[in-house]
Amino acid sequence: MKDPMDQRKRNRRDPETQTGFYVLKHKDKDIAMIQMDNFTGRLEYILAVYLPEELPVGCSGDGSGLSRWWSLRAIPDSRKGLHQVLSRTGMETSQALLLHSYGLSLADHYWLQPVDRELYWKELNFFENDFSEDLGNLLTDSKVNEEGDNGLLKASPSASVNGDMKKKWVIRDGVRCLLKVNTNYYSQQAVNEVIASRLHERLERKNHVPYSLEKIRIGGKDYPCSLSPLFTSETKEFVSAYQLLMNYKIPNESSLYASLISKAVAMGLEEKKVRQQLEYTIMTDFILSNTDRHLNNMGFLWKPEQHRFTDMAPIFDTGNSLFYDQDVIPHGENLLDIKVNSFCKRETDMLRYVKNINLDLELLADFPDEAESLLQKNTEMPKKRSEEIAQTIREKIEYLSMFQNGKKIWKREKYR
Repeated sequence: MKDPMDQRKRNRRDPETQTGFYVLKHKDKDIAMIQMDNFTGRLEYILAVYLPEELPVGCSGDGSGLSRWWSLRAIPDSRKGLHQVLSRTGMETSQALLLHSYGLSLADHYWLQPVDRELYWKELNFFENDFSEDLGNLLTDSKVNEEGDNGLLKASPSASVNGDMKKKWVIRDGVRCLLKVNTNYYSQQAVNEVIASRLHERLERKNHVPYSLEKIRIGGKDYPCSLSPLFTSETKEFVSAYQLLMNYKIPNESSLYASLISKAVAMGLEEKKVRQQLEYTIMTDFILSNTDRHLNNMGFLWKPEQHRFTDMAPIFDTGNSLFYDQDVIPHGENLLDIKVNSFCKRETDMLRYVKNINLDLELLADFPDEAESLLQKNTEMPKKRSEEIAQTIREKIEYLSMFQNGKKIWKREKYR
């Protein structure tokens, strides 16, 4: 019996089928005509733009930025295990894998329709229609359907999730949820997400993604994984801060931080709301020593019918925190010299942007103990390590209290 994967790969290598013409759709609206390389999945040419006002946020009216938008929609090349997944599915690149799923995503309502096929949003979209988890299982090294690879050929939202951690979309009691897993670093990143959720709950803030823990079996062993519900819907989309600014030239007299606020306000949000969320995020990331609040890990909720932002996206993706990848846990003044991937290169410099310092730290009195307990209960890390991590939280809360009392802790003065 012929392997359908091999046949599919041969078809894409055929010069007559390698190039494909597609309509970029927003739900059932025709937005643009584009030419794709069916083999690599890359966008080759923008042939016509029909509705420039309906293009993805961050793209210009002539379609500039669309190729970058498409490539960011796919699984990044840095995702561990991607090469094996592509080999198993017979795909050349992650963009080809995305194209096979018509570019559909649970982040927004865009997709690609082959010009020779009659397809409709209602029949395809993942918000309303169930989907196979076979591709997601392969992407997370969990159980794959043993009856064959046919499930891997089915459209899946797991083909359109960025980030380096292994992850997949699942359906739990009718709710679309993102499951993320890492089998190294004591699986700490998954537990860190739950710790962050508990922090926001204690501070009585609602605009954050609630994470919970599940177990996933990989190679005969159970690992903790984080589970979070979808925060977009059939009426609202997610636009990352990176997408908003990807085609924008930041003025010389402005900063990345100020430009983001300015653009968000221009797209419909109140400046006060934007600043409050960003400043709160900076302070809570400081407590957790989150080093990875880059522009794709924050964003906005977009109302397509109104062509405007309606709210900040809830805080999500805090897994790269609490020194998850470090053997030696820093303390004291070393906690004031942490490098981050965000608006600044040093964590303490981020605090310069904070004007509203009203954060009730008394609500976090025993939070370090709770974080230690979660790490001890759900990972196999040594007790000494979890104790040291909890101690960094105590020290960070103390430093943040000093900041609230007027100390400019980014000046590296001796405070301990």
